[in-house]
Amino acid sequence: MRRALLLAPFALFFVAACASGPADFGGDGTSEVGMSTSSTDQALKGCHGKASSVTPASGTFYLTSFGNSPGDDGIMSCGTYTKHGSWWYAASRQRFGCGAHVQVEANGKCVIVKTDDYGPDVCVETAAGGPILDASPLVVKELFGESSAGWSDKFEVKVTKVDVSTPLGPCF
Repeated sequence: MRRALLLAPFALFFVAACASGPADFGGDGTSEVGMSTSSTDQALKGCHGKASSVTPASGTFYLTSFGNSPGDDGIMSCGTYTKHGSWWYAASRQRFGCGAHVQVEANGKCVIVKTDDYGPDVCVETAAGGPILDASPLVVKELFGESSAGWSDKFEVKVTKVDVSTPLGPCF
């Protein structure tokens, strides 16, 4: 109960920050309602539990991470657990399908991850100015040498769907 009371102000802030309508990204850098997605004054608007299903033709995404806190062992929408960020997963099932394998490349390195969650919400993609691949902290560590990433870090990656038989983890 005490933890819920401590988190209440943050929940109210998040709801207030995400109070406008949803958007969906096209290939031209605008939302489906024609608004520019590069404007930082739109940060975290449009949170309504809707994630874009549009895959950019370039395959370019910004990388963010989730599931890296010691207490985070949440179940993802495809039925698996984050296991504290200890395996190669990503949220983007609405783009690639539950259980799809995607290759993520940056800095001359690549990893294969399994899409096991829905998201991120379009409000986060609007704030970032482009599509996001939200992934295991292992991905960020392998590609950028960092323990985590947020949308404002602008870690650019190239994402390509590969055969489901492709092993998870660093590419060989």
